[in-house]
Amino acid sequence: FRKPDPLSASSVRALIGVLLLAACRERAGPKTGLQVVIDSSGAYPVVRSIGAAPRWTATPLLRLGSSAGGPTEFGSIRSILLDPRGSLYVVDPSNRTLSQFDSTGRFARQLGRDGAGPGEYRDPYSVAWLGDRLALLDPGNSRLGLYDSTGRWVESRRAPRYTGGQFVRLYRTPPTFWILGFRPDGPRTEDVYVHATATGPSDTLPVPIPAPGSTGERTCKGPDNGISFFAAPFGAAVLTLPTPSGTRAVALTTNYRIAFIGPTGDTVRTIERSASPTPISDEEWNQANAEWRTYRKDMPTAACNLGEFDRPSSKPPLVWLFYDDVGRLWVEVRTPDGPTFDVFGDDASLLGTVTGLPSTEGIDPSVAGNRIAIVGRDSADVLVVRVFRFSAPVSTAP
Repeated sequence: FRKPDPLSASSVRALIGVLLLAACRERAGPKTGLQVVIDSSGAYPVVRSIGAAPRWTATPLLRLGSSAGGPTEFGSIRSILLDPRGSLYVVDPSNRTLSQFDSTGRFARQLGRDGAGPGEYRDPYSVAWLGDRLALLDPGNSRLGLYDSTGRWVESRRAPRYTGGQFVRLYRTPPTFWILGFRPDGPRTEDVYVHATATGPSDTLPVPIPAPGSTGERTCKGPDNGISFFAAPFGAAVLTLPTPSGTRAVALTTNYRIAFIGPTGDTVRTIERSASPTPISDEEWNQANAEWRTYRKDMPTAACNLGEFDRPSSKPPLVWLFYDDVGRLWVEVRTPDGPTFDVFGDDASLLGTVTGLPSTEGIDPSVAGNRIAIVGRDSADVLVVRVFRFSAPVSTAP
């Protein structure tokens, strides 16, 4: 699908500019030494969490996935969802299934089936809760399918036939979600996030995309006039999602700086935090450049907008952003010791850091109560879903 328009200049500056701290207020942190510093001297507040946060340790509960056949042999997984009872829903587009497993990992049932009738789907993509109803995005039938708590088909709603990577998904902000859509903008259309509610679509937010060149992508036109795109190895990627309050959280992965942008494009707040640099080994750098170097070797006459990639000093610290079932923002952070997850409250203060979890692999995890489900692969390269219990939140009050 067509890429949305670039961010405004003010929004881009909010992402990549240097924010100076002055006239700050501080909140006393817990015994860990965490301090939440709020700079209100500029056009918008800058919230910085300094020091170690309370640790929320994750403990494995169950693992789903096998190569022995049956409902736990997944062809692919695009989306997962937990409910308050601990049941897990898995969207497998390769097998065209939406499967439910109980809190022990036992297969419970398949919701719907392949088709275009009520309760059926052609291209299962993403699931989210709309109150107590389960919503399934099905671009193949250009609709959202809604199921009740018993798995019974309730209704369908129109949805755009957008397909692609994880950019096309249901953006969860419980008890509702946002969906990628479009609206007329003169002779063309503008891509927007559409807020889904119990009664139908509501507000919209423009989809923020950075100015061309900010992510270091290479674009090449080959001798056959074909266009090829190459992401910068360990370069900046854009993380963006609507928030429960109706703003948009936007970040470049190369900086631990998250800007919250209002409906009119103005930055209303930012989160900043330091991150320990994670080095890039020679093997990792060569592997990341393999596709690009092969293309340049095979297509020496291709016209590319830029030359060889510059090697960054370290890997990008930010990996993924998502909201949990009570509206807390989770930030996956890459560290030299492995992935950690910082959890922020609705006032942008850091509540805790979760350790012991695997990386999200670019698929939204799901959180319900003190459980979190994450998609990944095991040591035998089998596609799996792991469910963990994380510790109860630790108060950050003085």
